[in-house]
Amino acid sequence: MFVLKQFLKQLLLPPVSWLLLLLAVLIFWRRRWARKLFFATFCLIIVLHSGFVSYGLRYPLESRYMPVIDPAQAEPYDAIVVLTGGSIPAGGLIPFPTIDAAMFRRLDEAWRLYRIRPKPVVVSGGHVNPFTPAANENQIARDYLIRWGVQPTDVLGEDRSRDTFESAVEVQKLLKQKGWRRYLLVTSAAHMPRSMLAFSARAPEPIPAPGDFSLRAFEITPLDLLPSLGAARAIAESLHEYIGLANYYWRIHISGD
Repeated sequence: MFVLKQFLKQLLLPPVSWLLLLLAVLIFWRRRWARKLFFATFCLIIVLHSGFVSYGLRYPLESRYMPVIDPAQAEPYDAIVVLTGGSIPAGGLIPFPTIDAAMFRRLDEAWRLYRIRPKPVVVSGGHVNPFTPAANENQIARDYLIRWGVQPTDVLGEDRSRDTFESAVEVQKLLKQKGWRRYLLVTSAAHMPRSMLAFSARAPEPIPAPGDFSLRAFEITPLDLLPSLGAARAIAESLHEYIGLANYYWRIHISGD
């Protein structure tokens, strides 16, 4: 089921979705609806690569939960749970393993909260891609926290989960084992709505502590109306979150997963 979900996600998100639409246009070009589909696809590509649309899609996700500036206002809590993101394994021209920018900012927020109010930090998340060998992603993230000054005894790892829903299930097992209940949940701001949906259902009581915000004050220039690589990437990430929200809502409230 997990592998099937990964395939479906790739089919729904750009650029594969654009290629499938254009392939349908090519096959049925002589039909009138195919030419209309080509025009609609062209318009969608322009619209879904603009900074204006990127901001509009991302704002509802990132504005849902505010950062925890002062952890004392969120007390009491027993731990800090930070969800892993992307890692970059060593190989090719990469001399040693590291983490991507989003993961760096998540860990940075967890480290900031730890410095203000030291609590055990649980790093949750394992290997995601079922077609590549595990690259010890969770340990790489934990090593960063220890390198920055978190006490090794305060860093715990949960590396069995492959997505956010599984993270909630596995974290609940660890919390129950330790006798912990309330905890700060740290992840990217855009990822927080989906994370809170899963964790509130499976590992209560999470306190949202988002990091990795990407939106500045609303300011659109004429260049933002044109397609750009940055806007396309942000839109794809936002669509990924909306699809994930729909999936998790169905799993929790409808299918009873």
